[in-house]
Amino acid sequence: MSEGRDIYHEPKQKVLLRTADVYQTEVDDEVAGYSDKLLAIVADYHNGGRPEGMNAQAMVGKSKRGEVAFRLFGRINPETRVIEAAGFKTRGCLAMTGCASATCSMIEGRTFDEALALTIEDVREAVGGVPAGKANTLTFSVEAVRALIGDFLAREGAGLAELDAVAPCDSYSVACLMCEHCSLRDTRTDLLVAAMDGE
Repeated sequence: MSEGRDIYHEPKQKVLLRTADVYQTEVDDEVAGYSDKLLAIVADYHNGGRPEGMNAQAMVGKSKRGEVAFRLFGRINPETRVIEAAGFKTRGCLAMTGCASATCSMIEGRTFDEALALTIEDVREAVGGVPAGKANTLTFSVEAVRALIGDFLAREGAGLAELDAVAPCDSYSVACLMCEHCSLRDTRTDLLVAAMDGE
């Protein structure tokens, strides 16, 4: 069996994969549709990579018809369950980078409930909109927050019942179906398999 590309792990030094979209070399790829606000965020993002003391991480994205991935890292206070710092790595396009940076800024200093209340519209407003063909990046941003919190809970020993109570998933929702890759779905599957093995 041949080895596939490892979409979950990136070289430590690399924050962005430079693509034609990132360089904005092809107008036909809808790069002209990016808002000035989003371009300003991408030009001056300050939360790339893993924050010091990181104790949770998540990954969401897709591979079909162009790879787009968002890895979200967080330092979460175990006592207060406040996201003290957040960072990111992205693959794909300007929209994903802008949405990832804005998401990190919006969840820092927030409790789990406050962070989970983040909506697609909140992210859209924060970046000044995204081109129609890049709307999935808004969904990935919201789902990455849910996956980050789920990862923290799982590391703390939470089972499926606690994940369902704090960061519930609907595997038939549009958001879940859009995320071809989701670290929270993988964690939940692992917990389900472990529970079945223990029966």
